This record gives sequence, C-alpha cells and structure tokens, in this order.
Amino acid sequence: MADGGRSVFLTQQQKKERLADRMAILEDIWEADHNTALTYAHVEEALSTQGIHLSRTRWSYLINGNGSLVTDQDLLKAIAEFVFAVPGAYLCDLNSEIPPEVEARRDFLVQMRKLKVKNFAARNLGEMSPETLRTITEIIDASMKGEE
Repeated sequence: MADGGRSVFLTQQQKKERLADRMAILEDIWEADHNTALTYAHVEEALSTQGIHLSRTRWSYLINGNGSLVTDQDLLKAIAEFVFAVPGAYLCDLNSEIPPEVEARRDFLVQMRKLKVKNFAARNLGEMSPETLRTITEIIDASMKGEE
C-alpha cells in the first residue's frame, strides 16, 4: 500500500475526487499568495505561455471532480508546475505523498483561517462576562488544536 496506508487501487470516482481535492488545496494556496480568486483566465494564461491549451470544460472537471476524469499527464504536469509551481507528480500520481511545501502551506492557511475566526469573535462579541469570554476562547483554542 502507498500513500499512508491507502490502497493504490482507486475507482474512477475516487480518482476524480482526489484530483479535485488536490486542485482545491493548490487553488487555496494560489489565492492566498495572490490575494485574488484563481480564474480560468489565470490558468489559461499560465498554460498558453507553454503552448498548452486547456478548455474551460476540462478546467471545470478538474476543480469540481465531476465529468470525465482528466488523465492527460502532460496537462496535469503543466498545471502543477506552471500554474501552481509544485512538482508535477502531485497531480499526475494520485497516490503520491503531498509535497512538503504544499503540506506546509496548507497547514499554515488552516491556522491563519482559525486565527481570523478567533479575531473576528473577539471583535464582535460585545459586552460579555469574563467567564463567557474565557469559555469561548477555550472552545476556539480547542478547535484550533483539533480537540473536541
């Protein structure tokens, strides 16, 4: 078995879902880095400089995990390398491990989002008793640590 004990034999649906999940992670990282939403136009521009065409429909299949499974290895490698600047294997080999730089960026984004929630709550709770504020802070901190 590869990939942390997961079977290397994936159904077509599992492959589409795993590819979409990986695309979502990369999209989140790209958007955080560029402070804007990733659009088809951004992707098309990055790929066209390499002479690669990606239809809007195929792009939709990739990011939504529906439609036909995108298996074009050259296209997946180009998207990984030229759009997201990560190793091509991350999108080409769905049983590969998450590259350390992607995992670190993903974990960082998760923590930043949790901090935004905590800061938002602190600013918007208004007048509350110290006990209530402490309880809310403990709940948020436990959530940030992955506790129940």
